Amino acid sequence: MNEKKSGLFDYIKWRGDLTFSQVEFNEIDALILSELSYLKMKGIISSQLAKDGISLTEAANKFFNSPDVIERSDMGLFLNDNLIELLKKTANSKRFGSAKLSGFVESTDLVKEKQFAAFTAMLEDRSLFISFRGTDDSLIGWKEDFNMAFTTPVPSQKEALHYLEQVALLPGKIRLGGHSKGGNLAVYSATFCNKKLKRRILGVYSNDGPGFEFDITKRPEFAEISDKIHTFVPQTSIVGVLLEHEEDHIVVKSHETGLMQHDPFSWQLDGPKFLVLDSLSNQGLIIDKTIKEWLKSMNSLQREQFVDALFEVITSSEATTVSELSEKWIHNPVSALKSLLALDEGTRRVVWNALQQLFRTAKTNIPALSGLFFKGRDESPETKELPKEV
Repeated sequence: MNEKKSGLFDYIKWRGDLTFSQVEFNEIDALILSELSYLKMKGIISSQLAKDGISLTEAANKFFNSPDVIERSDMGLFLNDNLIELLKKTANSKRFGSAKLSGFVESTDLVKEKQFAAFTAMLEDRSLFISFRGTDDSLIGWKEDFNMAFTTPVPSQKEALHYLEQVALLPGKIRLGGHSKGGNLAVYSATFCNKKLKRRILGVYSNDGPGFEFDITKRPEFAEISDKIHTFVPQTSIVGVLLEHEEDHIVVKSHETGLMQHDPFSWQLDGPKFLVLDSLSNQGLIIDKTIKEWLKSMNSLQREQFVDALFEVITSSEATTVSELSEKWIHNPVSALKSLLALDEGTRRVVWNALQQLFRTAKTNIPALSGLFFKGRDESPETKELPKEV
């Protein structure tokens, strides 16, 4: 593991006493505000958009004094507990504490396969920042992410565009941002809003967000906003290199390895900026090439069939969140085994490898049952294209 350097908390310590009028908005501010969208703020931040929303300081006080603070503080398996500390530190800072928050929306729809959340912050310099939540702990949120491989728009992309259009009814210049899927939603909504609204946008920030199907990046609407898009990925990015990116990206150094580099709290800073590298790591380049070649080997229908097969196996365990998945899999394996065995061997192999990566990242184990799944194999199949540890 790389030596740990300065991170988001150090930035708040360095710049937290300076307002946006004193030191202009930058990429670190965008990442911090993007991360705050993961917090469970329903009932604390109003769902109505307004210029005089609740301050971040007041919202944090309500959060920590709410009777359900323990439930609100449960970030699940893939979201970092540092989010709670981030709320404390930003709320106590001059730079972020006075931000007025409104328009908090949060919706999950199992039928539409949608997971969406966002809020809007009016900053001290009177600009607006729309923070789109990335994928949370819900399995339906992960399913929607995978659906992006074969369809555009997915429901959360449509909702993101509608949300931006509603925010535009407020006065002020606008910035948009998000981490993971939230970054994709920021880019999508900025791409397909009208030209008049595009002129009000100061910047779009995608933090290790996946791209789009190829035709989206070739659309004239994308070209109209591309110079305002700021894309950041860690050196061994996996999520951020998915699908197509036409815009330039900035590679940020992380002190983590593999998929854990997706966690922005592992991203390193050089003073008030990201610590930037010249390119992806060798492993990152291998992953980028492998994923793109794999996706290009399938048409949209084949991608859809793979995604449906993968999630049929996952949800057969009766888990609804990533956090539940390991326990549910171990205690209810029969239905999962039936779903796997129903697949043809080629699809079964790819699905199994995907499950291995998921559980390895979660630092849990799945039963060694691959002998039941693959002819003549006593061990789970290795993915030859990808290194075991990336």
